[in-house]
Amino acid sequence: MADTCPTTRLGANEPAHFRHSPVSGHFSHLLAALAAAIEAERDIENGLWSDPGFDHWLKQAEIGWENATGLCCSVIDAPATRASDVPLQSFARHLHWTLGCETAAELRTARQVVSGHLDLFSWNGSGPEERRVAQMLARGRQQFDEVCMLDMLNPVEAVASPEVCSEDQPFAA
Repeated sequence: MADTCPTTRLGANEPAHFRHSPVSGHFSHLLAALAAAIEAERDIENGLWSDPGFDHWLKQAEIGWENATGLCCSVIDAPATRASDVPLQSFARHLHWTLGCETAAELRTARQVVSGHLDLFSWNGSGPEERRVAQMLARGRQQFDEVCMLDMLNPVEAVASPEVCSEDQPFAA
């Protein structure tokens, strides 16, 4: 028979556990949805449209982005109940705007905002809340970089412009 032995010394001050606010709870779900959407988007980037599974992958990517943008809105719309909710909402707002970028210039601007203003999208401290929020924002910035590398925001430019092609050169089929 085993004897019980406490692992924490008597009188030790154990830190409080992290409890989600409405904003941080939605943000945590946003990170999971964003990871799923990125993975689904990569499936269609690397797949062939003639592949029998392509339609399924495309549908999964569409659903993934709908979920991610919906959760961005949930984070933005949730009431901020503590100071650490502000950078989470700022990040969600910026991510939502970035997902709507239609030009390379808009995407460049979006990336410059994140890289140039880390103070807007980070949180410092040593308590459980501060560490958890800092981790969520760090993961969010990592996923932001992954989103910015996707083909959906970086369309492939035409290899040859119409001026380069001439009528003298036959088209190879």
